[in-house]
Amino acid sequence: MSSDPLAALRGARARTLAAFGDLPDDILATWPDPEFSPLCWHLGHIAFTEAHWLLRHVGGDGSLSVPYADRFAQDGRDKSERNVGYDRGELFGYLEEVRSAVAARYADLDGAHPLMAAHYLAGFLADHENQHRETMAYVLGCVRDAQAPAELPPAPLLQDEGPPPRVEVTGGNVVVGTDAPSAYDNERPAHAIGVAPFALDGHPVTAAAWQRFVRAGGYAREELWTPAGWAWREAQGITLPKGWRPAGDSHTRVRLDGTFALDGREPVCGISAHEADAYARFAGARLPTEHELEAAAREARPRIVGLGTTGPAPVVRADDHPTDLLGNVWEWTASAFVPYPGFRPHPYRGYSEPYFDGRHRVLRGGSFATDPAIARPTFRNWYVPETRQIFAGLRLAHDLENVGQNASP
Repeated sequence: MSSDPLAALRGARARTLAAFGDLPDDILATWPDPEFSPLCWHLGHIAFTEAHWLLRHVGGDGSLSVPYADRFAQDGRDKSERNVGYDRGELFGYLEEVRSAVAARYADLDGAHPLMAAHYLAGFLADHENQHRETMAYVLGCVRDAQAPAELPPAPLLQDEGPPPRVEVTGGNVVVGTDAPSAYDNERPAHAIGVAPFALDGHPVTAAAWQRFVRAGGYAREELWTPAGWAWREAQGITLPKGWRPAGDSHTRVRLDGTFALDGREPVCGISAHEADAYARFAGARLPTEHELEAAAREARPRIVGLGTTGPAPVVRADDHPTDLLGNVWEWTASAFVPYPGFRPHPYRGYSEPYFDGRHRVLRGGSFATDPAIARPTFRNWYVPETRQIFAGLRLAHDLENVGQNASP
């Protein structure tokens, strides 16, 4: 945390407004997907949450939170009604009013409150906004997908650099998780687990490789899918990743700034865990566990890839270490979202605990829309396996006894 306790909050707000502040009203107020809230609600929710925790929970003043709870609280209106009454001036005025009140009162807030120790709450709220900014990017992606032209010119054939290198990860007695004060409750506590040696693809599965899966009939081969995955695919009529469209002999894909010809060197993006499972079987491989990916990230000390861009960047190939482990696209794992031994909910019970339900699957690594404060080896993201709206792909893992028996397509 900076010596200025509000620096992280200001930085988060500057990045939010730079990304979304100039969007027109018809984008801010549209509701493009039943699973996600409109962009205008996220902006109001960011301000509401700041007012709820700092001004009301710590400062005892609910004047900028209680009257707004129905509109902007997580348990307020249904998603379908969260754009009702949208007014641009009122919304951005609310953002500024809350921030001004926080800046004016911060020094006088109860320093004895446990959540104020080491300015924890300011950092928590900055990361809350950072995470909502990525969710807002998902919503904008859904808007761009809905706006994509019905007819597109033929796209050029994909550039394809072939299968990725495989890198052996030593594993062993690995420390996972963290005790860092700024970490989320589901990342805590740090603890040691055994990870058997394994091999990991050097980079995520590319769009060119996924196109081969499509052309090989992967979406029509029931034997590649779990029963739940096949039932979902059949019910939804899924035949391509979200945002892909046929264009001649290739495909286009949606990015945050429009629709473009697919680049085969990019990681595939916009797939569910069900699709990831099917592709792994197609490739004669498996999805890594979340702890395998964390062990690989700790060992490789990766750079963060592609943050702040409008879509995935071409993968980086290296023979001696896995790349793209942080940023670019989230990577589905084989792991259910469960609490670590010794888990304690913090700062409130509802952040992680309701999602330890056996349904949610862990993703690791971050995406091109992830804030650098979030893209860390210990961060755990989680969604149900049907989710495709997020910027997610996959990377293949291999048991060492199987390395060399099957080449990734």
